[in-house]
Amino acid sequence: MHVQHLQIAHPSVLSDPEWIALESIEEKTRHFIFDETMLFALKDRGLVETDGSRWHVTKTGRRRLIERG
Repeated sequence: MHVQHLQIAHPSVLSDPEWIALESIEEKTRHFIFDETMLFALKDRGLVETDGSRWHVTKTGRRRLIERG
């Protein structure tokens, strides 16, 4: 296997920052340390959704947290 293949993110694998952000949302952290770019990246992957005022972890997001934990 070429090294470059190891650098391609797999859609079902969470990076450390993604995992921390997802876990923070799940636990309803008051001080989210990431900017909205992270939220939209997680939303694009189907891991979070918003109701307009709050962000929530989706079923897929919860499954990824459990798989990683």
